[in-house]
Amino acid sequence: MNQPPSFSIVINTLNRGDLLQKTLESLQWLDYGGEFEVVVVNGPSTDNSDEVIERWKPRIRAGKCDVANLSVSRNIGICMAQGDVVAFIDDDAIPEPEWLEQLATAYADPNVGGAGGLVYDHTGYSFQYRYGVVDRFGNADLTPEGPAPRLAFPKSDRVPHLLGANSSFRRSALLEIGGFDEEFEYFLDETDVCLRIVDAGYVIAQIPCAYVHHKFAPSNVRSTNRVPRYRYPIIKNKVYFTLKHAREFHSLQRVLQEQQTFIESQRAQVKWCLDNGMLDSDDVSRFESDVERGLSTGLARGFEGVASGSYIDSSKQERWRGVFLPFSTHSLQDRKCVVLVSADYPPEHSGGVATFNKDLAEALGARGHTVHVVTRSCDIDRVDFENGVWVHRMLAAPVERSAHAERANVPQHIWDWSATALREVARIAEHRKIDVVEAPIWDCEGIAFLFDARWPLVTSLQTTLHFWLDSHPEYREDEAWMSGFGAPMMALERTLMLGSDGVRSISSAIRRDIEAAYDIEFEAERVAVQPLGLADLAPQLDAPNDAPEVLFVGRLEARKGIDVLLAAIPLVLGEVPHARFSIVGDDTLAGRDGRTYKETFLAGGDWSGAVRFEGRMDDDALPGAYSRCDVFVAPSRFESFGLVLLEAMRAAKPVIGCDVGGMPEVIDDGKSGLLVPPSDPRALADAIIRLLRDPALRQQMGRAGRERFLASFTSGRMAQESESLYVGAIEVHSRSLG
Repeated sequence: MNQPPSFSIVINTLNRGDLLQKTLESLQWLDYGGEFEVVVVNGPSTDNSDEVIERWKPRIRAGKCDVANLSVSRNIGICMAQGDVVAFIDDDAIPEPEWLEQLATAYADPNVGGAGGLVYDHTGYSFQYRYGVVDRFGNADLTPEGPAPRLAFPKSDRVPHLLGANSSFRRSALLEIGGFDEEFEYFLDETDVCLRIVDAGYVIAQIPCAYVHHKFAPSNVRSTNRVPRYRYPIIKNKVYFTLKHAREFHSLQRVLQEQQTFIESQRAQVKWCLDNGMLDSDDVSRFESDVERGLSTGLARGFEGVASGSYIDSSKQERWRGVFLPFSTHSLQDRKCVVLVSADYPPEHSGGVATFNKDLAEALGARGHTVHVVTRSCDIDRVDFENGVWVHRMLAAPVERSAHAERANVPQHIWDWSATALREVARIAEHRKIDVVEAPIWDCEGIAFLFDARWPLVTSLQTTLHFWLDSHPEYREDEAWMSGFGAPMMALERTLMLGSDGVRSISSAIRRDIEAAYDIEFEAERVAVQPLGLADLAPQLDAPNDAPEVLFVGRLEARKGIDVLLAAIPLVLGEVPHARFSIVGDDTLAGRDGRTYKETFLAGGDWSGAVRFEGRMDDDALPGAYSRCDVFVAPSRFESFGLVLLEAMRAAKPVIGCDVGGMPEVIDDGKSGLLVPPSDPRALADAIIRLLRDPALRQQMGRAGRERFLASFTSGRMAQESESLYVGAIEVHSRSLG
């Protein structure tokens, strides 16, 4: 078997330190059978680029380019590179895991001198670039539907083109042609190389994969709306390029005519941008100056001809040469592609399901798995790479119900989202093999996947509709609602739980309660009790409060026991009058009497000095709320687990919960917190009073809670245990297919 080529990934950067960090992070998930190194060449950056590069230096090689000239920077990278193939990727781009593996297939042909793949635009959903050819004037034709190898021969009038954000070249071929022409500080730089590579007798391979996501960051020449404000190099390089490459094939008159046509097209662009508020009058004045200078300089340089010799000479190679440094990626042996489907995902959504999916996804990614999250979008269909996770934000589209969905009486809006997610997962599967899909039981998000049956399906058990109705009896009493939605949904939940290849039970209690409520019994091989986990945050050290503070976090609804807490507050203040209560969460939900719990409580007295209703709180601010409190309370009438308890324990705070559902599996009663009966204001008040009066006990329980969190409830532990759940689901699914 032939040894796969070694790659040198070259990233040329200038003033994009934060984006460079993301690009470097993404390389850790590259799945390549050979070796590759990473070379970063930093221009005259004035931001944090040097600091970012310094942090990565044990794993990358770094060079410095003293001028803002992309071709000069790329030539330094070529000199530093020691791989068989030099792969260029922009500092605002993210490669998909198979990028190098798929580029490498092209180089099995010794005639191939360059290869590149497809490029997604900033949405990550539509393409910026698929296939293109360029002529000797530097004009690009982006209409081809596929590769154009037939045009890759010396002196061809048109040649296959590669976009610089996703291009690679055989290093020996680059050295043979002398590297990049440094007249091109940017614009037409890789076009010039493609022409010279082909003229040197090599083939350029355009691959229908090897995907890169290009985020189009602003630069020293491009504004945030991607409109060039500084067009001198564009005009100068166009003039120079046409004289360099077209005079052999066209008359000088034709070449000069092409230059003028290009300048007029640029002038029309500037006017359009001015009319649409994307440029101002100063930009128009600058443009005319750019035209005059660009035309003059381009003509002079073009008629002078290319400087003799190579831009990459032996002295430059010797100056920058180094030792190949293999880049270390995630070393997970059994890497899987996991898709988590969840309508709720931060930052657009908050709550337990959103937090669970984010922490699980990122922890799986940190272990080296390829992880996709398919979630609802609040604007457009888009794909982003966030903290090691591919996040697909999708608008739910109307989807005709399948025959199976009609027989199962799936409500249309439930089907629309699940089927939309299924379509997106099918699109992902065009790029890579999907090993397993997981979706929550709430809203039956996995129902389209169950009926489709292409991939192993894991359903995670949180609070089901049956238990939600226990605290919303008005819906259970509404016959029309129950017959039109409630009963069909609970039947679907039952179908999902019995039909899934794997079931994640986040507590023993939720498994036991669901089996009783739905009259089912989970097969042992399909179900796993795996507690939730959270990403760790070091506790913040705040100054002690002047008055002890009690914190509640959650929706202000009956299921969360807010009425119980509000009834307990006067009892607590009667014995600890200096106590303070902070209530965080949506306080706009109406109770059965049509008023919110906040309105009812405030109507009963003046609590302004003792009770603060904070409303919804941003996820970034929540850790501060936990760190400021002295006691955390969650008097829920039912919790399948109780993720807020973990958030408080992570912050080393004593917790009070109810002896119901999954909460006793989180709280070690008497050690990390206290358990009280549900719906009992007196018992809740007594527990709060006990902790408020005993600072030493609060500290002792807070420390014990944090130790318990670290031992049993981290996201890393959750991800590790999930691997066995997925393996089991894959085996069950495989057997079901015969």
